Amino acid sequence: MSALTGDSDSEYVWVTVSEGPTLYFYELMDREPQQPIRYLLPDRAMFELARSKEKFQVFCEANGLPVPVSFSADNLAELRQEFRPVIAKKRIGAGSVGMKYVEKPEQLALLDDIDKDDYLIQEQIVSARKIHGIFCVAKDGEIISWHGHERLRTFPENDGVTVFSRSQYDPRCKDIAGRLLRYMNWSGFAMVELLQDDRNGEWKIIELNPRLWGSLMLSEFCGSNLLPNYVRVLSDEKAEPGEELTERYIRWVFPFEVISLLKGNISFGDFLNRRRLKTCYINFTYSSALRAVLFQVYFIFNSRSIARFFKKLLP
Repeated sequence: MSALTGDSDSEYVWVTVSEGPTLYFYELMDREPQQPIRYLLPDRAMFELARSKEKFQVFCEANGLPVPVSFSADNLAELRQEFRPVIAKKRIGAGSVGMKYVEKPEQLALLDDIDKDDYLIQEQIVSARKIHGIFCVAKDGEIISWHGHERLRTFPENDGVTVFSRSQYDPRCKDIAGRLLRYMNWSGFAMVELLQDDRNGEWKIIELNPRLWGSLMLSEFCGSNLLPNYVRVLSDEKAEPGEELTERYIRWVFPFEVISLLKGNISFGDFLNRRRLKTCYINFTYSSALRAVLFQVYFIFNSRSIARFFKKLLP
């Protein structure tokens, strides 16, 4: 969903929490631009481009931005002649759902079964490092506030949701994200994901998420001022600098890290938190005990979550 917030009946602030409702919001503002709603959003064409992995790849290549090499799904002769590991991704959204990994030449047959119109094929980046994210609020292509984070643990281990990460401020990644947002003349929230290629040390752009992210709590906990500055800019006030607290962590302990512990994917020592005062917890920090418990009950026992829970629990 997305959100409208306001202190009165006459003025609201739009916050982009998910993509579908934002597309409806674009239509609303085209039809009724007089609505008393303040917001930061990119041009709709750029928002749509960010949602399409194929169009985003083409845009980055055309502007000389570092991205993994892509291959045409209709002509895989290059891969057959000079093989390298590749990933087939859904062109629109879907996260890691539907991804196909081709690690060996004999697995290229997996690509024969995919709908060529639905998938983008990219080289796999050889990297011992976790994905680094740059989290921004921008206006007219210029970053107003930002912070970075490095994924330390996901569930499942490969291409899963982030369950443990820490704040970081890598100027190289920030510069790449800044170039991308300038080329797109981006306004609003943006999460740029990058991965470092072990072969040459170069950072590659993996994707641009055009909405708020699941680890937003860390943005507040590390003092980045993202949300306050979003509101300040919409109120024609000057943005305030963040604190850049690098040793701040965020964890999604229940249920995902608990499952990892029970399955033996992490040790009890890894599960224990030795950085308690520097850690915020998804669904718990900034919430009352009662609200946190009620949300956990809902999160686990609604039908969609039950199906997802057992799919992740079983090998």
